[in-house]
Amino acid sequence: MPIASAFRLEGKKGSVLAREAVEVIPREDARPATGSTWKKVAAAFAVLVLLAALAAGGAAWATQDYADKYEGRLLPGTTIAGVDVSGMTSKEALASVKASIRPELTRKVAVTWGDRRWTTTPQELGARSDARRAVRAAVAASGQVTFMEKARMRWLGERLSFRDQVAITHPRKGIKGFVSGIAQGLFEKPEDAALDYSSGWVNIVPGDKGRRVERKEARAALSGALLKNRGTVPLPVTILEPEVTAAAYDQVLLVRIGENKLYLYNDGEITNSWSVATGQPEYMTPSGVFSVTEKRYLPTWVNPAPDTWGADLPAEIPPGPGNPLGVRAINWSAAAIRFHGTEATYSLGYNASHGCVRMSNTEVTELYDMVEVGTPIVSLVAAPLKPLYVSAPDPTPVPESDNGGTGNGGADNGGADNGGN
Repeated sequence: MPIASAFRLEGKKGSVLAREAVEVIPREDARPATGSTWKKVAAAFAVLVLLAALAAGGAAWATQDYADKYEGRLLPGTTIAGVDVSGMTSKEALASVKASIRPELTRKVAVTWGDRRWTTTPQELGARSDARRAVRAAVAASGQVTFMEKARMRWLGERLSFRDQVAITHPRKGIKGFVSGIAQGLFEKPEDAALDYSSGWVNIVPGDKGRRVERKEARAALSGALLKNRGTVPLPVTILEPEVTAAAYDQVLLVRIGENKLYLYNDGEITNSWSVATGQPEYMTPSGVFSVTEKRYLPTWVNPAPDTWGADLPAEIPPGPGNPLGVRAINWSAAAIRFHGTEATYSLGYNASHGCVRMSNTEVTELYDMVEVGTPIVSLVAAPLKPLYVSAPDPTPVPESDNGGTGNGGADNGGADNGGN
């Protein structure tokens, strides 16, 4: 059957929101028996004459018999939602109209995304019709027909000409609930790429994309399909990109304390490695994930501990021979920690600094040219510590075979190696 569309609007003063979608079977205003005025007058006069002439012959009785026949029933010419309900009781008419519109309420509507489908019906979404209202209007129209009008219907074959529609309302609540159920089940939060160093080595865990149903657009699409008798609704889904992708880890620096080596990863593979000196047991190089925050060319050394181990050192040492930071410094996001050059190359491979990571001047220059600000740094304890010094007023080297000693940082407090911090 042809379908037209309309909206029932509810709202406060101001903007008016569409709360329910209403599907309408075309309506024609109810009207009594048709005919031009002069024909009606002529017909009425003819009936009067006929009744008067045939009264003895039972015309009036026949009209009454006609009226009795349709007592409690709808008069001829009564149509609801395209269904001729003439001669039916209100109960029969309601059942007939409901049977006629049932396919519209039980038709399948599929929401689709890729190879996934979610099927429902207007009835499952809470759709309802106003068939009862239409039947009541038809009953009222039949009840308003006069005896004289029934006489014309009986003898002249006139019909009531009552036509009404049935509106099917699709509540917003049902549509919203159906879409929300799909959206909740389909939603996936994007996962950022990450560094896994639980093995002691760097492994890049790629991120995963997420997805989100655009609920407002999905509700509008489903409502439109219900009104326009469409059977399929494409589900609007947005793919969510992770904030951090594997590209963020195209370069990674790995410091393995104890082993005292530095590794450079490019695209997940080790491409370079260097022997370094890391912090003494009392001044451990911090472990965790950090990043390069600054690159310093020919840095000035600033005394980081003027009240403790640096009390006997100057406030700062400018670039040049004897500068504890060497020729390059690459700052970490950890406070006062950096890669830097040193002239005390004999300390490389040991736990000898006050927390910084020492490299030869040649190799720190090489590293300086390879990495950029923002490069991730993973620092972890990979082996037993190898302290270079024992606790003593003056720096005293520890035999390489002795891995259990502790140091006091003498090499970094202005002692013989002048190795920075």
